[in-house]
Parts: sequence; C-alpha cells; structure tokens
Amino acid sequence: ELLPCVKDWLQRFENWGFLQGIASSAPQANVSVLVKETGISSYFDALESAANLPSKPDPTIFLKVAGLLHTSVAQCLVIEDAPAGVEGARRAGMKCISVTTTHPASELTGANLVVERLDKLAPEAVRQLLEIQ
Repeated sequence: ELLPCVKDWLQRFENWGFLQGIASSAPQANVSVLVKETGISSYFDALESAANLPSKPDPTIFLKVAGLLHTSVAQCLVIEDAPAGVEGARRAGMKCISVTTTHPASELTGANLVVERLDKLAPEAVRQLLEIQ
C-alpha cells in the first residue's frame, strides 16, 4: 500500500511535465512488482535497481537514472527516506526532499527540505526548491 499522498505527488509531477524514475536499492524484481501492484507504473519513465551497483550513499544509481531520463543532475529532485539516500543525492549534485517515514529528521539533515509525510509537503515549497514559477 502506498504512503499517504504518494499518488497525488506522482500525478502532480506528471502534470508539471516532469520525467520520473525510481533509483532503488531493492532488487529489480521487487521494484517492478511494487510499482505494478500499487498501480503506479505508468508514472515512471525509468525503474532502476542498484542491486549490482555500489550501495548508497554512492551516487551511481542516481546518476544512472538521470542518464536514463536524459536530464542533467541540476534538474533532478530526489525524494528519499534514508540517510544513505539523502547523502547519495547530495553527492550526485541533486536536490533532495527527505520524508521521515523510516528515520527521524535529525538523521536526514543533508536534504534540502525535510517533511514528516508527503501530505505535509506544500507544492509551493517544491516549486521554490526547484525554482519553478
């Protein structure tokens, strides 16, 4: 089951014209099943597993997904719930929003923005972070 507001944000990003990808530490089969079973696969242009890559906080998985999306790292926004992922996004040169679903805010301080849940994330804050008018 998806966390509150995940599908709303996926739809909002799609409406804003964003390409979307998953850069997961989970095995590829798990990623594929998860997006299919939760009904969100149509939102994603790239699904990638770091199972055969260096582990986060190494930025390789984030850089790989940016490459698959044909976008620069400066245009990427990572949404993460783990300190290693936040650090990986920072090392990749990407902006990051962290969600405190699995770790407290005190462990996610490397993110540009920290929220308790996605339903607490204001669209205006995301637009400001991404410098979107």
